[in-house]
Amino acid sequence: VKIVQQRPLLAELLENEGDTRDSNFLEEEDRIFGWQEKVFSPFEVSFYREETNCLTECQKVYYQQIKERSIEGSQLYTYTRNDSYYLGDELLTKRYKTKLAIKNQTALPALQNRKPFSERHNKTVVDDVPDETRIRTNHYLYMERSTMYVMVDLSQRDKILTSTDEDTEIVLLAITYNGLNKILTVNPDFTDDHCYTITNSSGIRFNYWLEHVSEKQSSLELQQQQNESRKEIKECLKHREAEIFHSFQLVSSNVYKFFIKLDILSAHDFFFDGLCISYYVDLPEHWNTSQIDRLFGRTQRCNLKNNSAYFSYATEISLDFQSTVMLDANTVLLSWPRLLLSVTSLDSWFRYRTEGYAMIPLPVLPGLYKFNIPTWRPTGSIINTLRRFFTGSTYELEDITYCSIPKGYEDKMLNKSHLNVTSSGYIKLNMNIIHQTHSSIKHGDQLDYFQRLSTDKLMTNIDNIFEQFKAARERMLQ
Repeated sequence: VKIVQQRPLLAELLENEGDTRDSNFLEEEDRIFGWQEKVFSPFEVSFYREETNCLTECQKVYYQQIKERSIEGSQLYTYTRNDSYYLGDELLTKRYKTKLAIKNQTALPALQNRKPFSERHNKTVVDDVPDETRIRTNHYLYMERSTMYVMVDLSQRDKILTSTDEDTEIVLLAITYNGLNKILTVNPDFTDDHCYTITNSSGIRFNYWLEHVSEKQSSLELQQQQNESRKEIKECLKHREAEIFHSFQLVSSNVYKFFIKLDILSAHDFFFDGLCISYYVDLPEHWNTSQIDRLFGRTQRCNLKNNSAYFSYATEISLDFQSTVMLDANTVLLSWPRLLLSVTSLDSWFRYRTEGYAMIPLPVLPGLYKFNIPTWRPTGSIINTLRRFFTGSTYELEDITYCSIPKGYEDKMLNKSHLNVTSSGYIKLNMNIIHQTHSSIKHGDQLDYFQRLSTDKLMTNIDNIFEQFKAARERMLQ
């Protein structure tokens, strides 16, 4: 750290360069500081030199150091983690809470705020250009950190030293080490060609520079540090794997689990406001779930904006397939689970309308899928169209599975020619599919994927054949 008193504007008129600065104040000083290195100020030296002023153990240690080393004090000095220095005017006499923590204690649930959005006090939800104060006040305070301050004494040399003089304690640099995340923060940043400027109470301006002069690590030290970091990361991963192992449940050998993460994003090109989307997962034979209540659900109501309604409704569904049933590839495809969707609207006049139906089969292979699903709705005569517009009554399906193959329908042909329909808007949704099996399935092995579903049943049948053959052979011998 280097600090220099600025020359006055009329310095060029003076002959001697020594006359251009006020000698009663700090003219120039530079010093190299180490991490948590204690350097005393002139006021601290005069204060800790008196044994009666030293009450704590740290102050007594300072008294011994000043007495043994005959320390005189420096205009550039430091406050370490052992010093009771707080950045700011107020001394913390009780537990500190951030503004965000205080707001969360008194925050009301969202359902109790019945005001229109334009009248709410917190309508500016997103701040595109937040300042540093807003960022700090909207984050919880993490107290487990070590801080070191580099200070400067810009008071007059012939002035009696007092602790109340603000010029004796001016912060030049704050260094904070976050031990949890292992982050070292330097505020303000190191200077290159530019400098920082401060002014004392007498109006005298000073320039100061901050330079990083730590010795660079050798290649051997750097390699050792990298090895230690890798070792620490491996231990952390082992610890996490041990925790996951106890909480991760394995499936039985004859069950294939399908985890579905469904995210209904938005609906577009619909005419009426107050849209909501209902979904239903239709499970065919040999499929079941332990979460029956999650097979169906409904999003929140949402009004249209620019002909679009945004829901961001997420849910998770777990399905089980019993692989003991002998199924070939074609049969599995025909009896695969389906996602049925129904779009309805309820406006401010409580007029209820069916806006559209849609159906998609669940993806067969695991992965991330994005869908734009077109919808359709049944139509009738002109009277039905007028009734739909004015009173809200509309045609709808008695059974939502009719938008695909109805449940229990066993004929080879399904005739829907008598149903008059018209196209409606479309739905955007994302779907994540995860498969969990007792035995591993190689990546990219998709040709015999469905045959693998019946492998356990095949092995069971072979065992039964051997047992029956053995019993028949014993009967023949008898």
